[in-house]
Amino acid sequence: MRAKKLEKHLGVGKIYLKLEGTNPFGNKYDRIAEVMVKGALAQDNDGVFVDGSDDYINSVVQFCKEYGLSVKIPLFKNQKWKTKLFNNDVLVDFRETNTHNKYHLEDRYCRENNLYKGSNQYTNKNISMVSLQKIGEEISEKLGDDISSVFTQLSYGYTVSSLYNAFVSKWVDGKINKYPQIFSCTIPKGNAIFDDYTKNMKVNGLDDYDIKVNKYTRHLLAGEGALLEETLKAIHDTHGNIISIDEKLLKESVHVLKKKENIILSTEDGYSFAGFYKLAKEGKIKEGKHVIILNDGRSDLELYRVTDFEKYSKETISNWIKEWLQDYSDPIPETKDAVKSAIESGFILIALRNNIPQGVCVVVHTGFEHFVPTYHLGYVATKEGNKGRGIATELINQMIEFTDGKLSLHVDLDNKRASKLYEKLGFKKCYYRMIYSGQE
Repeated sequence: MRAKKLEKHLGVGKIYLKLEGTNPFGNKYDRIAEVMVKGALAQDNDGVFVDGSDDYINSVVQFCKEYGLSVKIPLFKNQKWKTKLFNNDVLVDFRETNTHNKYHLEDRYCRENNLYKGSNQYTNKNISMVSLQKIGEEISEKLGDDISSVFTQLSYGYTVSSLYNAFVSKWVDGKINKYPQIFSCTIPKGNAIFDDYTKNMKVNGLDDYDIKVNKYTRHLLAGEGALLEETLKAIHDTHGNIISIDEKLLKESVHVLKKKENIILSTEDGYSFAGFYKLAKEGKIKEGKHVIILNDGRSDLELYRVTDFEKYSKETISNWIKEWLQDYSDPIPETKDAVKSAIESGFILIALRNNIPQGVCVVVHTGFEHFVPTYHLGYVATKEGNKGRGIATELINQMIEFTDGKLSLHVDLDNKRASKLYEKLGFKKCYYRMIYSGQE
């Protein structure tokens, strides 16, 4: 999502927000969780044994439900938070078990119960990195070669290392000529990677900062640097940096993001934007193209499917389309005809923000199953002031899901912006549509 209001506020060039909260269950970890569950199915396991952060565990739990697998979560000492978030029937109580190595204990339990070990730790390092590498690939494919910087949140280093691998791969393929700088943002103490990074450096303003284990910091207090060497190499090779964020700045930056761009983001996952915001305020961000990965960030839009005309009339929807499309609109009678047809055998979606319509998408049934695509996108329109916010993209992506990809559309030859958007969403030019207008 292009963050134009932030650009105006901070004056640092182009800002893009990678909204990982739009994944199926609202977090970047959905990428890993889905692969873990598919792994369990491929190995004929009865379920998945999962440990990690609460967001990651929740992603695995949700995917297990989708695929009909059981799930078990280990409960160790000093993990009371798990009892508050998850039902007792999925918890395996190891609090009274004497063991010097919990990983061996987990391995044995998985073998005895035919469970796939889906913990987001060393055992699944490669799966985690390959899954998260897609984030970097998507950024490169979307924004091209001239990306200046990418900001992400640092805990164990999986995302940092995965981004680096993605950019290296794109560079080898000749898709980009240089790596973006990678900036990783975290707490100023308690993270093994950050502590090693600052060991021989003098970093001002950290001695008096009191780190407390709370809902904002507990996932960043990483006592083991899982990807220490790989993460530091990624930072070094891209001429990036590790940025320390205190709790006051964290809360302030999340508030600014909400106020300026209407982004819903949990405070504990706000470190990446806080790091960018910190450097921008200090005048250390140069003009360029900057990307901020938000682990659970999402737009405050709600997609509402219209199934009758009780809440929104045919006239109201048609008038929105006429007003919002302006020069690319059709006569009102034609628009009303399409809207009526979409209610009967197609789909109408409205994008709402605070219950106020911001965009609409109309798809009609063509009457064919094989001769031409079964569905046709008649209109997608957004209210003035919403360009670059990703509303049209969200609407079309949902329509692709509804139609199982059996979808066509028409685009005006002069509407280059729309053509570019549709191509990025997977549409391709197949033929020119010619309309009879009489013989000369």
